[in-house]
Amino acid sequence: MLCEKHPHFHEYVRKIDFDWQPDSPFLAGEFLYPLFGAGGPNIDALVQYIYRSLVPFCLPRGEVKRVLDAAWAAHDANAIITLGDRARELFVRTRGAALNGGEAGELLLFLILEAVVKAPLLISKMSLKTNSNMNVHGRDGIHVRYCPDLKGLVLHLGEAKLHTGLATAVDDAIGSIVDYLSDLSLRTREIDIINGNMDLTGLAPEVQGYLQDTLNPYISPPPVFHTVHTCFIGFNYHVYSKVAKLSGDAIESTFQQIYAKRAGEIAALIQKKVGNTLPEPNRLRFFVMPFPDLTVFRKAFAQKLGVHIA
Repeated sequence: MLCEKHPHFHEYVRKIDFDWQPDSPFLAGEFLYPLFGAGGPNIDALVQYIYRSLVPFCLPRGEVKRVLDAAWAAHDANAIITLGDRARELFVRTRGAALNGGEAGELLLFLILEAVVKAPLLISKMSLKTNSNMNVHGRDGIHVRYCPDLKGLVLHLGEAKLHTGLATAVDDAIGSIVDYLSDLSLRTREIDIINGNMDLTGLAPEVQGYLQDTLNPYISPPPVFHTVHTCFIGFNYHVYSKVAKLSGDAIESTFQQIYAKRAGEIAALIQKKVGNTLPEPNRLRFFVMPFPDLTVFRKAFAQKLGVHIA
């Protein structure tokens, strides 16, 4: 499958060594944290990094390829700059008054799905939202990959939730999934959008045909594919301020030790909440990331976009 390479992802988003082994084979998760600078997380660097993902997140691969090919042939750097400006303007315009800085969570989820899960973005909802006649609200991201273990296509439907409290963020993600699973018209509309707007640029013809056949809701018998609800959970974590009092390498290493212990509690919380609300065989995968201050993160991202939020 075609993914952006995102070679620097693991420099900006790090993972703790925690082996989550939930009771259910339908649940999985990983625990991440932002890169550290002097004294703690370097949020400004993280914001700069995710901002650079606006082009592949907002614009279809076909459009990006056409512009880059033409720019390369004409030695025209301005075309590349214009591409970035278009992505930023599209991102801001489609959010409108609802923009609150939390959209950075959607970009992080996009990067995680491509860099970690190796599931490329299947449709760019940002570009579709320029059509006022098309209702494309729904999942925060739609990605796809082939899974050898499941021997079939896996559709990753994304949920990005940033909340001060961890439990609230998890509840919000699970609640959104429950709403989706309880609404046949929403699920039908989502599949219709996917079926009619897949970005297949760069894929071999046989892969394109496989995707089109597998995700076509109008053939008989109905196609079979797996769905994984993939959730990015961001929350405030006070431990950052505690370890900041230490010095040198002890700051990050101590944080990792404390966070690893907390990860066990978080895993148990997620497993309990999922078990109570979303019975098997619903498949879920969580990516959890604590922040020192989500308000600072939101505002820094909004400022990078050139907008002001309260």
